[in-house]
Amino acid sequence: MARARSPEYPAISLKEAVERVKMIYDKDYQNRLPKAVLAEHMGYKGLSGASLPVLSALTKFGLIEGRGDETRVSDLAVSIIAHPPGAPDRMAALVQAAKNADLFAELDTRFPDGKASDQAIRSYLLTNKFIPSAADAAIRAYRDTKTFVDSESGGYSGGQPAEPTIMTPASEPKTQHLGAPYLPPDDHFPGGHQVRRQEVITLDEGDVVLSFPADLSPESFDDLKAHLDLFIKKMQRRASTTGKNA
Repeated sequence: MARARSPEYPAISLKEAVERVKMIYDKDYQNRLPKAVLAEHMGYKGLSGASLPVLSALTKFGLIEGRGDETRVSDLAVSIIAHPPGAPDRMAALVQAAKNADLFAELDTRFPDGKASDQAIRSYLLTNKFIPSAADAAIRAYRDTKTFVDSESGGYSGGQPAEPTIMTPASEPKTQHLGAPYLPPDDHFPGGHQVRRQEVITLDEGDVVLSFPADLSPESFDDLKAHLDLFIKKMQRRASTTGKNA
């Protein structure tokens, strides 16, 4: 039986995402880097099942941008980092970052100001193909994000946020990093029925079936390739171990 999957959503709240992107900025400013290096700057041992969801969340909030080895801290993130709590430019940037997450924008539209019980939001997510554990995690990240933004800006419902003034460092150290190519995370949240495709690969042991949205972006194709590369490496190690024990 195929494993149930949920639509994409930020795995962490905006508050934690800001803390993580600041760790990257403090070490490398807005230099363009491989995602593996960004993960290391956040304290991870490169790209892994722990770091990939965090990197994906940073992308969904618009705090990092770019592809592959050319990924950097965004100007929006700098607008948050460079200003103290309560500063108008920081507040506007936080409002925009919260709205950048497709799922959170979807929930804000469905439940203005987030004024709904967790059960109501959970029911909505479950009917939109979330599995229960993912729905609960998404609700926590959504609530924490709203609390964080509300505490600094007094809420982020409706209307368009003021355009933040972007501040960038006067000079950035020219740092060259060599690392493994990264896998940019996807940031798609389906707002309804989705056209899907299937690719069937026939092997001696049986068929391998890939199911994927028909409208993948270039970034999501990169993400898929990287995840498949990681999956194949794991399977090769497992096959090697099984062969030795045979």
